[in-house]
Amino acid sequence: MALNHDFNGSQLSYLPQPALERIAKMDLFDTSCAGHQILEHIANKWTILIVYALTQGKKRYGELKHQIVGVSPKMLIQNLRNLERYGLIEREVYPTVPPRVEYSLTPLGTSLVEPLAVLGEWAYQHIADVKMAMECYDSNPDPNNYWEPK
Repeated sequence: MALNHDFNGSQLSYLPQPALERIAKMDLFDTSCAGHQILEHIANKWTILIVYALTQGKKRYGELKHQIVGVSPKMLIQNLRNLERYGLIEREVYPTVPPRVEYSLTPLGTSLVEPLAVLGEWAYQHIADVKMAMECYDSNPDPNNYWEPK
C-alpha cells in the first residue's frame, strides 16, 4: 500500500505498510520487551547527536561539548558512559599527563548510523511542515481542550 501524501510539496518516497507490519510484530509497546528497553536507551536527543558527531571520527570530550550545542557537561558525560555501556561507543584512554580520552563508534554503534541518518533527514526535510503545523495548532485553540487542567 503506497502512501501518496503531499504536505506542502513534500511527498513520501517510501511504502509505509511493510514498516508498519514489522513494527506490529515487535511488541515494542510492552515495557518488558527487550526491544522497548533498547529504544529507551538510544532514543534521546543527546544519544542521537553524539552518534552523529562520532560519525566524523574519533572525538575528545571537549570537541563533543563544543559541537553539541546546549548539552550540559553532566548530560554529556552521562550519555557517553551509557553509550559505552550499551556497546555503541568505545572510550580510549591514552597514558599521558593529563590523560587524553577519545571516543569513537564501535561496529555496533556504526550499525545505528543509517537508521539515525534517515530520522535526521526526515527532520531536516520537514522543518517547515512541522513549524507550520505548530503555528496552526497554537493559533486555533480548541474550546474543548481536554489536555488543559481543570
